Amino acid sequence: MWMTSHDDDFREKRDDVLHLYYDTPEAEHLIGVDEKPGMQALERRYPDIAMRPGQPVRREFEYVRHGTLTLMGAFDIRRGKLFGFVSEDHNAATFIDLLNFIDACYPTGRGHIVCDNHSMHDTDDVLDWFDEHPRWTRHFTPKHASWMNQIECMFSILHKHVLARGSFHSLQDLRDKIYAYMVWHNEAATPFEWSYRPRSWSQKGAQTSGGGN
Repeated sequence: MWMTSHDDDFREKRDDVLHLYYDTPEAEHLIGVDEKPGMQALERRYPDIAMRPGQPVRREFEYVRHGTLTLMGAFDIRRGKLFGFVSEDHNAATFIDLLNFIDACYPTGRGHIVCDNHSMHDTDDVLDWFDEHPRWTRHFTPKHASWMNQIECMFSILHKHVLARGSFHSLQDLRDKIYAYMVWHNEAATPFEWSYRPRSWSQKGAQTSGGGN
């Protein structure tokens, strides 16, 4: 399944983000940000039955709910490192907390923040923050094209490694395991090999070089 983007500025936003990935000077920071809400602290009522040859893991369907958390995430696109903080809220105030956290982690140099079009990323307070921190530039992915933000790839990996098969006896247990995973991942992190380029770029290059005739 997929959702087609009907963003009137799709090409402009797409090309802006892709040029960030390919053309931004090495000295400038590239940070993808997003929230991963609704992470459930589900505790399995009975332990799994371990896999054995010819038999996958078997899991009892009953579970106990202990609440949900949100990961206010940031992804260093150049280094492949995931960081941020876990929160019980996710709103414009926590997004600004994330921006402050990023600013503290990268105290010098210009940088770029890639985010989606969620309303909390475009409030007056967020606009004021960027006005007060002019070394950071905000870039939006096209609507319904959040896959262009590399943090979404990282969230998918975290979900598979931590959440999909996890059993958590409390919110604190979930929080601790998310932080432990980020530390473990970052010890050997490598950036994604991003290679997507639109067809129109290839056609434009061919025409510029005379190959379009």
